[in-house]
Amino acid sequence: MALMDRIYCKSFLEMSYPEQAGFIDKVRATRLSALAAAKVNSKRVTKSAMKNIAKAKGKRKRKMIKDPTLAAKKALAKLSPEQIALIAAQFKTLEG
Repeated sequence: MALMDRIYCKSFLEMSYPEQAGFIDKVRATRLSALAAAKVNSKRVTKSAMKNIAKAKGKRKRKMIKDPTLAAKKALAKLSPEQIALIAAQFKTLEG
């Protein structure tokens, strides 16, 4: 199947519901098969890409995951006592 096949139909709104559903399924199937065909063709890796991947592997540094409690404490430190009281009051109304 060619990647850019045309899909012809009469007026979509004049079709009955079963015809519309069938047409939508046909279009979905056409698109999925075209996308799958395009994906298969794009899996090749060139020599230069393999070299770049090999070079980048040694340079890669892993990022440490940030601690969510530290972020929460920093955010709370920026709030005024009145704002903290408002937040606490909102939690109390949610509980009971």
